[in-house]
Order: sequence, then C-alpha cells, then structure tokens
Amino acid sequence: MQGRIIRVSGLQCLVEVERSHWQCEIRGRLKAGCRKTNSPVVAGDWVEVVPTAERTGVIEAVHPRSSKFSRGASGPRPFEQILFVNMEQLVVVVAACQPRPRRGFIDRAIVMAIKGNLQPVVCINKVDLVPPAAVSTLTAPYEALGYPIYRTSALRGDGMDAFKEALSNRSTAVVGQSGVGKSTLLNGIEPGLGLKTKEIMKRHDRGRHTTAAVHLFKLQQGGYVADTPGVKKLRLWGVKPAELAAYYPELEPMRGQCQFGDCSHLHEPDCAVRAAVAAGHVAVVRYEGYRRIFESLSSDE
Repeated sequence: MQGRIIRVSGLQCLVEVERSHWQCEIRGRLKAGCRKTNSPVVAGDWVEVVPTAERTGVIEAVHPRSSKFSRGASGPRPFEQILFVNMEQLVVVVAACQPRPRRGFIDRAIVMAIKGNLQPVVCINKVDLVPPAAVSTLTAPYEALGYPIYRTSALRGDGMDAFKEALSNRSTAVVGQSGVGKSTLLNGIEPGLGLKTKEIMKRHDRGRHTTAAVHLFKLQQGGYVADTPGVKKLRLWGVKPAELAAYYPELEPMRGQCQFGDCSHLHEPDCAVRAAVAAGHVAVVRYEGYRRIFESLSSDE
C-alpha cells in the first residue's frame, strides 16, 4: 500500500495511508549500510507499506523524490540532514522585529531551496511592529527577483488571507528561526492546528526525544504543510564556493563576463559582478550576503 511519511521519531514513522495514520517501522535493509544522510525516510516521502496489523506496517520501499530541503548537521563529522522532501515551495519566515530580521538566513534558505528544486517564498511576519517603509526596505531585493512576498501580522490578521491562499492546494514547507511566529501563522491558517498536532505527537512519539522532528500535516483547504522546528543556524550542504553564484539568479547575466573564468567575485580585477553592484544592477545587500556565504563555505573546506 502507498503512503506518505507524516513524521519520523527515531525508527518509528507516522504514515498517512488511505486517510488514516499508521505506525510503521523501517525495513532493516533500508537502514543497512553506510548512510550519508540523517535517515532513509523523512517527512514528505512517498513509501510502500506492507500491513502487519491494524494501522501498523513495515516500510518496504521509498519512492524517488522530486525535491528536498537539506542543511549541514553540526558536529565533528558533518552530514546531510534532510528536513523534508517532495514539497513544492519553501516559505522562509522572518520577523520584521523581535527578533531582528536576518537577511543572511533568508539568503541561505533561498540557496538551499533552489538547490533542492523548491520555489522560494518570503514571509515577513510581525509587520505591525515596524513602519511600512522598514518592511519595504527588507523585501525590495527579493521582490526585484520575482520571489513571492507576503507581509503578515499573525496576531492582528494583516495579510493572512493572501498567505492562506498561497498555501491552498500546494505542498509547502515553512522554515524560520525561533520567535518569528511560525506556529501563530499556521494556527491562523487553520485554527486549532497546534492542538491537533500536539495530540498526534503525544500518541506517536511516546516519550522519544524529537525536538528536531518535522511534522507534515494536511490542510482542510487542501494541500500539505511541513512545519519545521526553529532553526538557529542554516548551514549549507552540498554547495561549493565556486558553485554559489549559480544560486543567485541576479548574477546570471554576468556569467562568463569576468576576466577570470574562476572568478570568486570578491577581489579579482575586471569582475563583472562587482561592476554590476557598483552600477546598481545588483542589490548591495544581496552581494554582501553572497560574500559572507562564500567566505563561510571557503573556511569549511
């Protein structure tokens, strides 16, 4: 029987099979060998399940993935931590203030969204706490690139109708740092969602430590949403410094125009990218973000 992974807790998986939730284990051969990622199955995976009892089974196979969102897990031996798969769009949520918005987080999330075949979407929450001009300054570089932008106040209701429509009948993942209001946003989309999710977690997790678990749930309006725990730092995975420019669409017109074919766009002479920044064709804040990410990737090598 075919099902979709809703949540993974240790070696136990919650799988949606024919509109009901099943407790499933992972077949041993899927766990065997040297893995390069956190788990053989993650939230969003489509899987084949063999029933063993009422609403229980064993996951026998995992279908090919159409998209994924990863980060580099911290530790002495970094590995790819896949947070979710088979989603259509990634909503990056930042707060207009409290906490202070971090462009670097937005830029890193967009890089990993593009790499993972996801449509990037930017949501600025808590817009009621700052002047409109401050929000416009924050969103301008991303609007210029054509990314969908949503300005919301989950508490006051600003922009929630448009945001809800953006998630309707789509598979959407939501990421953001702690305190930006992700949970309030999702409860604004579907009241009571948090309580229903906690009840599912209580039954499924059974005391396991699952603070990093991603939960996928179906919306009444149609579509799925993957809610991720607050991310402190988004470490890029699988992106080399020389490849970084490919994930900045505004740099595409300058490709091949630099004096050196392996130009880093940081310090080499006759750099077409730096010339475009100086001429105002590329946003300074986006270029500064590119520079910081490039330097961090170089230091990791």
